Amino acid sequence: MKYTSGDIKRLGGSIVKNKGYVTDPELELLQEYRKSFIEPLTQSFNKLIKIKNNVSKDGIIAFRLKRIITIINKVLRNPQMHLNRMGDIAGIRLIFDTDDQVYRALTFIKNEFEISGRVRNYIKNPKTIGYRGIHIYVKDSTHKKLIEVQLRTREYHNWSTLVEITDLLYNTRLKEIGYDNHPEFGEFHRLISSNDELSEDQANHLYNVLKKYQFIDKLSKTFRRNNSEVKKQWHAASSKSRYFLIESSTEDVPKLNGFVNYDLAEEAYFKAYKNNSESLLVLTAIQKPTFDQISVAYANYILSYHTFIRDIEHIIKSLALEALEQGKTKKFKKIFETYEELEANSLIHIFTSKENVFLSRTKNRLILSSFGKISSRKQKLIRREIQKKLRQRQRNHLVFMNEIRPLIKGYKLKNILCKSFLRKNGKRTMKRLKNIKIEFDYSD
Repeated sequence: MKYTSGDIKRLGGSIVKNKGYVTDPELELLQEYRKSFIEPLTQSFNKLIKIKNNVSKDGIIAFRLKRIITIINKVLRNPQMHLNRMGDIAGIRLIFDTDDQVYRALTFIKNEFEISGRVRNYIKNPKTIGYRGIHIYVKDSTHKKLIEVQLRTREYHNWSTLVEITDLLYNTRLKEIGYDNHPEFGEFHRLISSNDELSEDQANHLYNVLKKYQFIDKLSKTFRRNNSEVKKQWHAASSKSRYFLIESSTEDVPKLNGFVNYDLAEEAYFKAYKNNSESLLVLTAIQKPTFDQISVAYANYILSYHTFIRDIEHIIKSLALEALEQGKTKKFKKIFETYEELEANSLIHIFTSKENVFLSRTKNRLILSSFGKISSRKQKLIRREIQKKLRQRQRNHLVFMNEIRPLIKGYKLKNILCKSFLRKNGKRTMKRLKNIKIEFDYSD
């Protein structure tokens, strides 16, 4: 299909005029325009792989074309912006461990690419909702098309994917609109992203949002439902797959399909979009993909685990201790139950963190299943690693309990009740875990 820049500009005008409705010919035109970025995107991606490897071989790099529905929504939010000038149709994301690595990569990019416009440094100047990262527009050397490059640390990336998970689970639009879309959740995410020590009021805001929206419970159920099934889909994909089409849902397990050929992958994406334009679809490419990498890079689509469950724990512990210091026994119990929920989920993650094993249910217990035969030596290594993590988890728990004990000394009724409540901690945790055994059951 031949088209001009003017055709794309008029398409954007039509989208605005018709409030997001597009005819079939217009949709075909929009898809052709998206696909015109594939070659320059791939070319830029290959150059950025070398930069990433120079900075850190452990970094993650992925690319994607902007989703059709996201393009339409962005045009509607910015009616004065011409579609043919939208700068982030094609995007590449690099994820590193530290800010220093991010800035080193930025220096390499400035030296290797033609840069368009200013660098947006949201590390120095975070967005109101707390977003941190660096965005820079580059031009590919052949077609001179704009490619948006995003650089983040894992910490900033984990925060960003949590925002998108919130949008999916609670039907908010924090990523698109920002803080004002839902000030309560907006403040919640701003506080999570903060590097400053939280005040008691701020920590209480986090806890109150967790409880009001049953945030941890909702996350946990979603992750437990998805972990094994998504892993099965990953292992069913060809080992040569480099492109991955992921369709997420709050109701069903995400669907993951691997492709060796990008054109076929894009064909599958467009077909899926036409079947359901409201579905949450992303087509991505990852260099030397592993399940861990795709789970980090697209945690908001895979929906099988998020570091938030681990990272929020220290705040919950601090709030529990503060409640005891203030003599608020009922509040302490509620907060401690939240801690128990986090503890149970952390224990489950210890069992499911390996790529080649998953939990399956047999009668009244859960056991470890594998995607292929595991040698006795490998089984011993997995058991040893799991047991090491369990011991560390137990040590952390004992430290917390030792901090609690001095605050419930004596024979006041509320202290006696607290001691009785805490004695049942193990039973409540085991009830959540449902008697997981470190046994191996081969699964086809």
